[in-house]
Amino acid sequence: MNISRLHSAALGALFLLPFFAYGLGTALVTSVLKEPEHLALLSGQRTLFVAGALLLLVDALFVVGIGVLFFPILRERSPGIAIAYLCTRVMEALTLIVGVVFLLCILQLGEAAQGQTTPELVTLSNLLAKGNFWAYQLAMLILGIGSVPFCLSLYRARLLPSVLPLVGAVGYGLLALGSVLELFGLPWSVLFSGPGGLFELVLCGWLIARGFRAVAPAVTAQPAWRA
Repeated sequence: MNISRLHSAALGALFLLPFFAYGLGTALVTSVLKEPEHLALLSGQRTLFVAGALLLLVDALFVVGIGVLFFPILRERSPGIAIAYLCTRVMEALTLIVGVVFLLCILQLGEAAQGQTTPELVTLSNLLAKGNFWAYQLAMLILGIGSVPFCLSLYRARLLPSVLPLVGAVGYGLLALGSVLELFGLPWSVLFSGPGGLFELVLCGWLIARGFRAVAPAVTAQPAWRA
């Protein structure tokens, strides 16, 4: 399969766009939730909050797009990994959407409060915010576990410089570990997410600027378990 430069550039863009969509969406939502009396203020900041939630949903769509565009590339070399990676991205997106649902429940809670907050409503709001946090960590755990074989498949296929997918495999493994630690109450995920994030940014730049390497048919026809 010949991978066009347009296909490569589209994949590169899809690795970059989630950084902006999730980052901006989280910033908008957090700007509302960080206020001590955010439940009383939500009705007046509905537009800002909904815009943030919609950006988080767009991020989930970008995530699925990555899996879809990689599927025909991986299918030629590792059909099983192609299906597994697509499922990984779909599951990641669905889990992120669950997190957005928790946020929208906070919005509904704020509107129902009508400017009057009680300890019970604050507690419920905090639980919903925590649910969004857990959903994100589960999504990162799914991404980390499912992306390690994906990176190893890219390494075997020789579509990229060898060091890049190896860094990706290590980075995603650390991402999964960081998410597990967060779920156990250890706030170390930021320390473990750096290599995986760096891999995605470098991969984005490489795909946009250079694209995938041309590989001889004899190499692309190798089974997934062969180096």
